[in-house]
Amino acid sequence: MKKASPIPTNEDANGTSHSTVTLTDDFKKRCTAKLEVASSGNFFKSNHARLLPSFDRGATGTGDELTLGVKLGEGAFCEVKEIIAITLKRKPNPEDGISNGDGKETNSNKGGDEGETDEADFPVNLFQTKSEIRDYMAENFIREEGGKKNTRYALKQLKPTNSQKHLEQGLIDISIEARFLACLNHPNVIKMRGIAGDPLSPEFGVVLDKLYLTLENMMDLWTERKNMATSKLCGCLFASVDKKEKSSLVFEAITVAYDLACALRYIHGNNLVYRDIKPENAGFDVRGDIKLFDFGFCKELTKNLLDKPSGLYKLTRMTGSPPYLSPENFLGKPYGKSTDVFSFGVLVWEMLHQKFAFYQYNRQDYKDVVVERNYRPPIDTSFSARIKELIKESWDPDPKGRPTFDRISLLLKALYQELLNGEDDDKSGTRSQRNIDASVRSFRARNKK
Repeated sequence: MKKASPIPTNEDANGTSHSTVTLTDDFKKRCTAKLEVASSGNFFKSNHARLLPSFDRGATGTGDELTLGVKLGEGAFCEVKEIIAITLKRKPNPEDGISNGDGKETNSNKGGDEGETDEADFPVNLFQTKSEIRDYMAENFIREEGGKKNTRYALKQLKPTNSQKHLEQGLIDISIEARFLACLNHPNVIKMRGIAGDPLSPEFGVVLDKLYLTLENMMDLWTERKNMATSKLCGCLFASVDKKEKSSLVFEAITVAYDLACALRYIHGNNLVYRDIKPENAGFDVRGDIKLFDFGFCKELTKNLLDKPSGLYKLTRMTGSPPYLSPENFLGKPYGKSTDVFSFGVLVWEMLHQKFAFYQYNRQDYKDVVVERNYRPPIDTSFSARIKELIKESWDPDPKGRPTFDRISLLLKALYQELLNGEDDDKSGTRSQRNIDASVRSFRARNKK
């Protein structure tokens, strides 16, 4: 995978980012205006923000309440670090509870059965105030399982920079992401648990559930497994992959693809477009379940953006990553939800083939070969008709020729059941247990490196 160029860092002992750039009042006004536009649609009116606590960082006056550990990942503007300690310094505020002041923030988990937890073992009905959540997280930031201790949370924060442009763009992206994550609620979308630092400041960050490896990492592990299971014949002129291992790899890829498709069906069902599908933007939690993250490019498709002649939307050109951009997005034409379908089709092909589809092309090559000549890499002839149909429909050059995620989810669910029924007896068991076993093997392999 291509990685973003590193930006010089400047951090204190707690891992708090420090920027050498001062944000102007003019920028804060522009940023506030963009955030208001981004969060003015029906999605935010229909989906109120969950009750989310805040944690102080160095610039707030009380000192850092979060101690950060190793870096888990990074992008162009932000980085993610694990939270290894939460030390509360701010005194509880009796009013720190049901509302954030605009009447829109609610405890959306209220009303469930006592003791209920979400997919990350976080209580969903226990808290009435933000202070209660702060106390719980400070006492439970470590998960003990099988005699091992693992941290539960991570902080996504801005990377220190001396570039005004990088700081401002990064702050806008993470602020927009925070607003979406506060309202999104799906088992395959990463959970935001709180915020850290003052909004619209270089110290601002979002507290997330910790993920243990990305889909990109998992694809590397799948490639290693494929290589180990490949036998060379006739002086290495021919090669074949062990059928049992190939079947296992296909099953795992289809399982991941189905979960991601369900997340994207939920996102599209809220009239949102994600716009940055790639293996670096999905990861696995401690249970081995896939989570979609990084919502900085997420956009609500409002009426004022509609292009009536095409039925699509006037959105920013080249938003996302070029190896996964739909032709219409690349060319700056109107586009909509189907741009995500194209990206997803490319990703599914890569997961199933353990190869990258278009990374060998620079931007001009991508335009000439993929966009204008409609080149697509060949699909393994041994795959079922369902798989071939799914991929070919998803990366159709015509946006209106691509399936919706409703259809994609149904196709992948049928594929999953078909593959599950064809598995050997020694691979039987629940899907959850299979995911746990796969993730444990992956974590062990990754830790040995």
